[in-house]
Amino acid sequence: MELIKIERFSNTTEEKIISLEQKYNLNLPKDYKEFLLNYNGGIVEKDSSNEISVEDIDEKIVIDVLYGIDTDNEKSNIDYWMDNLAEDLLENTVIIGDDLIQGLVLIICGGENEGVYYWDDSYHFENSDDEMNTYWIAHTFTEFMEMFGK
Repeated sequence: MELIKIERFSNTTEEKIISLEQKYNLNLPKDYKEFLLNYNGGIVEKDSSNEISVEDIDEKIVIDVLYGIDTDNEKSNIDYWMDNLAEDLLENTVIIGDDLIQGLVLIICGGENEGVYYWDDSYHFENSDDEMNTYWIAHTFTEFMEMFGK
């Protein structure tokens, strides 16, 4: 996961990760938990190496922030977004970040739709509407992170 250029947030602990999982009834993937322990999210450098393809709609997004736990900025916390938007999410889904146009990056943590997704909740892309505004990005968090720098 070293390809991403990110200014990491302060450290978090396994206890805080477990508390987050319990609060939102999640079973976070192991690779994402490792990322939280190593980086606890962070502000991503805005350049072409941090551009991600959203193949379903043939668009590219530039990741802005990957959220963490108990960061210094309230809006950089997973809790902030989950508390405000959890009722709009599928079960076992966590909001993990956003892009420059304020779409959100999600992980569905289990089931047949497990993976990393882009949620165009503001309908920025032409293809997005009330029926379809969430797009698959990667099967796993590791696969998502490996997309950086390509």
